[in-house]
Amino acid sequence: MTKITFENEKVIEEDNLDQSLLEISLKHGISHMHVCGGHARCSTCRVIICDGLENLQPKNKLEQTLADKKGLEDNIRLACQTRVKGPVSLRRLVLDDRDADLAIADELQQTTGREHAVAILFSDIRGFTRFSERHLPYDIIHILNRYFQEMGEVVLANHGYIDKYIGDGLMALFGVDEQQPSSNCRHAITAAMQMQQALERVNDYLKQNFNERFEIGIGIHFGEVVLGKIGHRDKAQFTAIGDAVNLASRIEGETKMIDSSILVSECMYAHIKDQVHIGQTLKTQLKGKSGDYLLYEVLELTST
Repeated sequence: MTKITFENEKVIEEDNLDQSLLEISLKHGISHMHVCGGHARCSTCRVIICDGLENLQPKNKLEQTLADKKGLEDNIRLACQTRVKGPVSLRRLVLDDRDADLAIADELQQTTGREHAVAILFSDIRGFTRFSERHLPYDIIHILNRYFQEMGEVVLANHGYIDKYIGDGLMALFGVDEQQPSSNCRHAITAAMQMQQALERVNDYLKQNFNERFEIGIGIHFGEVVLGKIGHRDKAQFTAIGDAVNLASRIEGETKMIDSSILVSECMYAHIKDQVHIGQTLKTQLKGKSGDYLLYEVLELTST
């Protein structure tokens, strides 16, 4: 007899392992969703494997095709196609009709949440509220779009992912598809330095046409986040959430306090300390955080 644990539902002892997980769960009275009838066309029978992933048979062609289409992580399996060969603990992910609608609608990559270490960059235009009060709405939008075009090109050129725009702020991630901390951190720092250069081009335009000048602050942290698509199914966006995101945002806020352009966390600095020249080092408390945090002002990259 093989023990199959459906977390928060039922522990099953089963001796017929020729059956799929879906067949086993239905046999033992679990109302397991399977909109397509168990033919690997909808993914509503998907489960997350909490323990015993090694005790599952490899994905067959049908399951692999749907997993690739929907961007399912390795620990997300289709119960209708999965067979066990030893003890396993799992949890159903689609529990009602609303869950089923969302599962069927998901057709893009990265639909399931996954933990991942990334470099998180926040930038913000200082004093933008005062700037917006002095100019017409058309000019505000035009200038912001011109600014974000310049900054976005820098992020993309350095293998970054533009996560979102928050008013006049920008959040970017480096390392979404790679687990190379030093390389990802290097890309983030390079982007930050090049954003400063791109800002000069924006400022030349602003001075000539509006007699204005922007200054920006950039905060960067390296840490674990949860990556996935979030939001209404018709407007869901791939993004990062977690404490590391909040920390990067708080670090950016500190640039205003010490009149610095680029500040990085201690975790970030550990990965790029041999590749940068630093200025100020400060130990400070961050808004909404407990304890002291060590931050480093990055002045320039060393040659590679």
